[in-house]
Amino acid sequence: MFVDGKIYSNFGNIERLIREGEMKELLYFSFADLLVKLEYSKEANSLKYASHREISFDERVVIEQYLLTNIAIKTDFYDRYPALFIYLGKDEKLVRDLNLFHLKNTLKFLAGREKEVKEKVDDLINSSMSNYYFEQIGDTILELRKSLKLGTDRNDNKHNILVVKETKEKMNELIKAYNLYSNKNISIEAVVPRDLLDTLNIID
Repeated sequence: MFVDGKIYSNFGNIERLIREGEMKELLYFSFADLLVKLEYSKEANSLKYASHREISFDERVVIEQYLLTNIAIKTDFYDRYPALFIYLGKDEKLVRDLNLFHLKNTLKFLAGREKEVKEKVDDLINSSMSNYYFEQIGDTILELRKSLKLGTDRNDNKHNILVVKETKEKMNELIKAYNLYSNKNISIEAVVPRDLLDTLNIID
């Protein structure tokens, strides 16, 4: 396959097939959107190829140069005489193989895109949710200060005990949710100011 200046095989294991003496391989050349069926016979020392459509002279030069320098060199082609190198012309049966190849590549591309989109959506959700819970933690700390001041002004110790108990439970749940979406592991000690933390620990 012609990609970034290099041509690769897309099907099978050429080296293994060559060792076995008979090779039938499909090669895709993306520079011309061309599918080629290549056959090598060790016994006849022949290299034959056909294409899914008629090819131009320039295309044939590129394809044959590749076949001779990248495939034939791995065989006995240059070591034995006679050696046959033949273009068999157009093989319309290869059109179906080419369409199947394109379909597989399209499905592979779409699957990759789907995974990429899902990852981006997941990252966006996690970022949004972690920000939301972090803000909730901050709001809860502010509410605790106000509630404790109100209870202290009223000299209502029962009110403060109840507020601290409820706030501590709420804070632990918020931190747990924040850790889940942010992939962090912060503790209540890391987010609650020291003076309020002492109060939470005293009134339990």
